[in-house]
Amino acid sequence: MLEYFVDLLKISLPVLYLFTIFLYGLAFFLDEQFGIRNRTKFLVATLIVQVVYLFCRTLLTGHPPVTSVFEIMSVISFTIGGAYLLIEARTHVKDTGMFILSLAFLFDVVSAAFITDDVHLNPVLKSSVLGIHVASAMLGYSALAISAVYGGLYLMMYHEIRSSRFGIVYRKLPNLQTLEKLSYASIILGFVFLTIAILIGYIWLPKTVDDFSYYDPKLIITDVVWVIYFAALLSRKAMRWTGRTVVIVSMVGFVLTIASMVIVNVFLHSFHNFQ
Repeated sequence: MLEYFVDLLKISLPVLYLFTIFLYGLAFFLDEQFGIRNRTKFLVATLIVQVVYLFCRTLLTGHPPVTSVFEIMSVISFTIGGAYLLIEARTHVKDTGMFILSLAFLFDVVSAAFITDDVHLNPVLKSSVLGIHVASAMLGYSALAISAVYGGLYLMMYHEIRSSRFGIVYRKLPNLQTLEKLSYASIILGFVFLTIAILIGYIWLPKTVDDFSYYDPKLIITDVVWVIYFAALLSRKAMRWTGRTVVIVSMVGFVLTIASMVIVNVFLHSFHNFQ
Protein backbone atom coordinates (compact mmCIF):
# COMPACT_ATOMS: atom_id res chain seq x y z
CA MET A 1 0.00 0.00 0.00
CA LEU A 2 2.80 2.40 0.93
CA GLU A 3 4.59 1.62 -2.35
CA TYR A 4 1.56 2.64 -4.42
CA PHE A 5 1.16 5.83 -2.36
CA VAL A 6 4.82 6.74 -2.93
CA ASP A 7 4.42 6.13 -6.67
CA LEU A 8 1.32 8.35 -6.71
CA LEU A 9 3.19 11.17 -4.97
CA LYS A 10 6.17 10.76 -7.31
CA ILE A 11 3.91 11.18 -10.34
CA SER A 12 1.90 14.06 -8.86
CA LEU A 13 4.89 16.21 -7.86
CA PRO A 14 5.99 17.24 -11.40
CA VAL A 15 2.35 18.09 -12.16
CA LEU A 16 2.11 20.25 -9.03
CA TYR A 17 5.39 22.03 -9.85
CA LEU A 18 4.24 22.63 -13.42
CA PHE A 19 0.92 24.10 -12.29
CA THR A 20 2.70 26.30 -9.73
CA ILE A 21 5.02 27.58 -12.46
CA PHE A 22 1.94 28.21 -14.61
CA LEU A 23 0.46 30.41 -11.85
CA TYR A 24 3.71 32.37 -11.51
CA GLY A 25 3.71 32.75 -15.30
CA LEU A 26 0.13 34.07 -15.29
CA ALA A 27 1.15 36.68 -12.74
CA PHE A 28 4.38 37.58 -14.56
CA PHE A 29 3.12 37.87 -18.13
CA LEU A 30 -0.57 38.75 -17.73
CA ASP A 31 -0.90 40.20 -14.22
CA GLU A 32 -3.71 37.65 -13.80
CA GLN A 33 -5.28 37.99 -10.33
CA PHE A 34 -5.80 34.25 -9.90
CA GLY A 35 -2.09 33.69 -10.39
CA ILE A 36 -1.13 36.62 -8.16
CA ARG A 37 -3.35 35.44 -5.30
CA ASN A 38 -2.57 31.72 -5.45
CA ARG A 39 1.00 31.25 -6.72
CA THR A 40 2.64 31.20 -3.29
CA LYS A 41 -0.15 29.05 -1.83
CA PHE A 42 0.37 26.37 -4.48
CA LEU A 43 4.13 26.50 -3.94
CA VAL A 44 3.62 25.84 -0.23
CA ALA A 45 1.21 22.98 -1.04
CA THR A 46 3.71 21.48 -3.50
CA LEU A 47 6.52 21.59 -0.95
CA ILE A 48 4.30 19.95 1.67
CA VAL A 49 3.50 17.12 -0.75
CA GLN A 50 7.22 16.74 -1.46
CA VAL A 51 8.01 16.49 2.26
CA VAL A 52 5.40 13.73 2.57
CA TYR A 53 6.88 11.99 -0.48
CA LEU A 54 10.45 12.09 0.85
CA PHE A 55 9.31 10.90 4.30
CA CYS A 56 7.24 8.03 2.88
CA ARG A 57 10.05 7.04 0.54
CA THR A 58 12.40 6.90 3.52
CA LEU A 59 9.95 4.58 5.31
CA LEU A 60 9.59 2.42 2.20
CA THR A 61 13.30 1.98 1.44
CA GLY A 62 14.62 2.08 5.01
CA HIS A 63 17.13 4.86 4.36
CA PRO A 64 17.23 8.59 3.60
CA PRO A 65 16.86 9.46 -0.10
CA VAL A 66 20.57 10.04 -0.72
CA THR A 67 21.81 6.74 -2.18
CA SER A 68 21.68 7.66 -5.86
CA VAL A 69 21.91 10.77 -8.02
CA PHE A 70 18.21 10.54 -8.85
CA GLU A 71 17.16 10.39 -5.20
CA ILE A 72 19.40 13.37 -4.50
CA MET A 73 17.80 15.27 -7.38
CA SER A 74 14.43 15.03 -5.64
CA VAL A 75 15.96 16.45 -2.46
CA ILE A 76 17.61 19.27 -4.42
CA SER A 77 14.28 20.02 -6.10
CA PHE A 78 12.74 20.44 -2.65
CA THR A 79 15.58 22.56 -1.28
CA ILE A 80 15.47 24.86 -4.33
CA GLY A 81 11.73 25.35 -3.87
CA GLY A 82 12.10 25.84 -0.13
CA ALA A 83 15.02 28.24 -0.48
CA TYR A 84 13.11 30.28 -3.03
CA LEU A 85 10.08 30.42 -0.72
CA LEU A 86 12.28 31.84 2.05
CA ILE A 87 13.80 34.39 -0.34
CA GLU A 88 10.34 35.40 -1.53
CA ALA A 89 9.11 35.80 2.05
CA ARG A 90 12.16 37.86 3.00
CA THR A 91 12.35 40.14 -0.05
CA HIS A 92 8.68 40.17 -1.16
CA VAL A 93 9.97 39.80 -4.72
CA LYS A 94 7.78 37.23 -6.47
CA ASP A 95 8.38 37.91 -10.16
CA THR A 96 11.44 35.61 -10.33
CA GLY A 97 9.53 32.55 -9.09
CA MET A 98 8.69 31.17 -12.54
CA PHE A 99 12.37 31.00 -13.49
CA ILE A 100 13.74 29.48 -10.27
CA LEU A 101 10.91 26.97 -9.83
CA SER A 102 11.44 25.80 -13.41
CA LEU A 103 14.82 24.51 -12.24
CA ALA A 104 13.18 22.70 -9.30
CA PHE A 105 10.67 21.22 -11.76
CA LEU A 106 13.46 20.00 -14.04
CA PHE A 107 15.26 18.22 -11.20
CA ASP A 108 12.01 16.61 -10.04
CA VAL A 109 11.06 15.39 -13.53
CA VAL A 110 14.46 13.71 -14.03
CA SER A 111 14.26 12.19 -10.54
CA ALA A 112 10.73 10.84 -11.09
CA ALA A 113 11.68 9.38 -14.47
CA PHE A 114 14.77 7.45 -13.37
CA ILE A 115 14.56 6.83 -9.62
CA THR A 116 14.41 3.17 -8.52
CA ASP A 117 13.83 1.31 -5.28
CA ASP A 118 16.41 -1.41 -5.87
CA VAL A 119 18.85 -0.22 -3.22
CA HIS A 120 20.65 -2.26 -0.58
CA LEU A 121 21.02 -0.52 2.77
CA ASN A 122 24.59 0.39 3.61
CA PRO A 123 25.45 0.75 7.33
CA VAL A 124 27.03 4.14 6.64
CA LEU A 125 23.53 5.49 5.92
CA LYS A 126 22.64 5.15 9.61
CA SER A 127 25.19 7.77 10.66
CA SER A 128 23.94 11.17 11.78
CA VAL A 129 27.19 12.68 10.47
CA LEU A 130 26.20 11.57 6.99
CA GLY A 131 22.92 13.43 7.43
CA ILE A 132 24.81 16.68 8.19
CA HIS A 133 27.19 16.05 5.29
CA VAL A 134 24.39 15.46 2.79
CA ALA A 135 22.16 18.26 4.12
CA SER A 136 25.05 20.73 3.82
CA ALA A 137 25.81 19.59 0.30
CA MET A 138 22.16 19.80 -0.79
CA LEU A 139 21.72 23.28 0.66
CA GLY A 140 24.97 24.35 -0.99
CA TYR A 141 24.00 22.98 -4.39
CA SER A 142 20.54 24.52 -4.15
CA ALA A 143 21.91 27.95 -3.28
CA LEU A 144 24.37 27.73 -6.18
CA ALA A 145 21.52 26.71 -8.49
CA ILE A 146 19.49 29.74 -7.39
CA SER A 147 22.57 31.93 -7.90
CA ALA A 148 22.88 30.62 -11.45
CA VAL A 149 19.22 31.40 -12.18
CA TYR A 150 19.60 34.94 -10.82
CA GLY A 151 22.72 35.21 -12.96
CA GLY A 152 20.74 34.20 -16.03
CA LEU A 153 18.09 36.79 -15.22
CA TYR A 154 20.84 39.38 -14.74
CA LEU A 155 22.19 38.64 -18.23
CA MET A 156 18.67 38.83 -19.69
CA MET A 157 18.16 42.24 -18.11
CA TYR A 158 21.65 43.38 -19.18
CA HIS A 159 20.90 42.38 -22.77
CA GLU A 160 17.55 44.21 -22.69
CA ILE A 161 19.20 47.42 -21.51
CA ARG A 162 22.11 47.18 -23.98
CA SER A 163 19.62 46.61 -26.82
CA SER A 164 17.39 49.48 -25.63
CA ARG A 165 14.44 47.10 -25.55
CA PHE A 166 12.43 47.84 -22.46
CA GLY A 167 9.92 45.01 -22.65
CA ILE A 168 8.30 42.80 -20.04
CA VAL A 169 11.65 41.51 -18.72
CA TYR A 170 12.73 45.08 -17.97
CA ARG A 171 9.38 46.04 -16.45
CA LYS A 172 8.80 42.97 -14.27
CA LEU A 173 12.22 41.83 -13.07
CA PRO A 174 14.22 43.55 -10.29
CA ASN A 175 16.93 45.95 -11.46
CA LEU A 176 20.48 44.84 -12.27
CA GLN A 177 21.85 45.85 -8.89
CA THR A 178 19.20 43.79 -7.04
CA LEU A 179 19.72 40.74 -9.26
CA GLU A 180 23.48 40.96 -8.73
CA LYS A 181 23.01 41.16 -4.95
CA LEU A 182 20.64 38.19 -4.97
CA SER A 183 23.07 36.15 -7.08
CA TYR A 184 26.07 37.13 -4.93
CA ALA A 185 24.23 36.39 -1.67
CA SER A 186 23.27 32.96 -3.03
CA ILE A 187 26.90 32.29 -4.00
CA ILE A 188 28.05 33.09 -0.46
CA LEU A 189 25.38 30.84 1.07
CA GLY A 190 26.16 28.01 -1.33
CA PHE A 191 29.91 28.37 -0.80
CA VAL A 192 29.55 28.20 2.98
CA PHE A 193 27.41 25.05 2.93
CA LEU A 194 29.58 23.40 0.27
CA THR A 195 32.65 24.13 2.40
CA ILE A 196 31.01 22.47 5.41
CA ALA A 197 30.11 19.42 3.31
CA ILE A 198 33.66 19.13 1.94
CA LEU A 199 35.28 19.45 5.37
CA ILE A 200 33.01 16.77 6.85
CA GLY A 201 33.75 14.56 3.87
CA TYR A 202 37.51 14.85 4.19
CA ILE A 203 37.51 14.34 7.97
CA TRP A 204 34.79 11.71 8.41
CA LEU A 205 34.61 9.65 5.22
CA PRO A 206 38.20 8.24 5.32
CA LYS A 207 37.37 6.71 8.72
CA THR A 208 34.06 5.28 7.54
CA VAL A 209 34.29 4.23 3.88
CA ASP A 210 36.60 1.32 3.07
CA ASP A 211 37.28 2.33 -0.53
CA PHE A 212 37.75 6.06 0.16
CA SER A 213 40.14 7.74 -2.26
CA TYR A 214 41.35 11.31 -2.50
CA TYR A 215 41.43 10.76 -6.27
CA ASP A 216 37.73 9.96 -6.40
CA PRO A 217 36.22 11.68 -9.51
CA LYS A 218 33.41 13.32 -7.57
CA LEU A 219 35.80 14.68 -4.94
CA ILE A 220 38.02 16.15 -7.63
CA ILE A 221 35.15 17.84 -9.49
CA THR A 222 33.63 19.13 -6.23
CA ASP A 223 37.00 20.60 -5.26
CA VAL A 224 37.25 22.27 -8.67
CA VAL A 225 33.77 23.77 -8.21
CA TRP A 226 34.79 25.03 -4.74
CA VAL A 227 37.94 26.66 -6.16
CA ILE A 228 35.93 28.39 -8.92
CA TYR A 229 33.50 29.92 -6.46
CA PHE A 230 36.29 30.84 -4.04
CA ALA A 231 38.10 32.61 -6.88
CA ALA A 232 34.90 34.41 -7.85
CA LEU A 233 34.29 35.65 -4.30
CA LEU A 234 37.93 36.66 -3.85
CA SER A 235 38.22 38.34 -7.24
CA ARG A 236 35.04 40.35 -6.73
CA LYS A 237 36.74 42.09 -3.80
CA ALA A 238 40.41 42.01 -4.78
CA MET A 239 40.09 42.56 -8.54
CA ARG A 240 36.76 44.42 -8.46
CA TRP A 241 35.08 42.12 -10.96
CA THR A 242 31.90 43.50 -12.47
CA GLY A 243 28.52 41.97 -11.68
CA ARG A 244 28.36 40.51 -15.19
CA THR A 245 31.66 38.65 -14.72
CA VAL A 246 30.61 37.27 -11.34
CA VAL A 247 27.30 35.92 -12.59
CA ILE A 248 28.97 34.28 -15.61
CA VAL A 249 31.46 32.56 -13.31
CA SER A 250 28.53 31.51 -11.11
CA MET A 251 26.77 29.90 -14.07
CA VAL A 252 29.93 28.09 -15.18
CA GLY A 253 30.42 26.78 -11.65
CA PHE A 254 26.85 25.51 -11.56
CA VAL A 255 27.34 23.62 -14.83
CA LEU A 256 30.34 21.88 -13.26
CA THR A 257 28.23 21.13 -10.19
CA ILE A 258 25.68 19.36 -12.39
CA ALA A 259 28.56 17.47 -14.01
CA SER A 260 29.74 16.27 -10.60
CA MET A 261 26.24 15.03 -9.77
CA VAL A 262 25.24 13.39 -13.04
CA ILE A 263 28.27 12.45 -15.15
CA VAL A 264 30.36 11.10 -12.28
CA ASN A 265 27.48 9.22 -10.62
CA VAL A 266 26.16 7.68 -13.83
CA PHE A 267 29.31 6.95 -15.83
CA LEU A 268 32.22 6.72 -13.37
CA HIS A 269 32.88 4.69 -10.24
CA SER A 270 32.71 6.62 -6.97
CA PHE A 271 32.61 5.57 -3.34
CA HIS A 272 29.74 8.10 -3.01
CA ASN A 273 27.45 5.47 -4.49
CA PHE A 274 26.06 3.73 -1.40
CA GLN A 275 24.21 0.98 -3.24
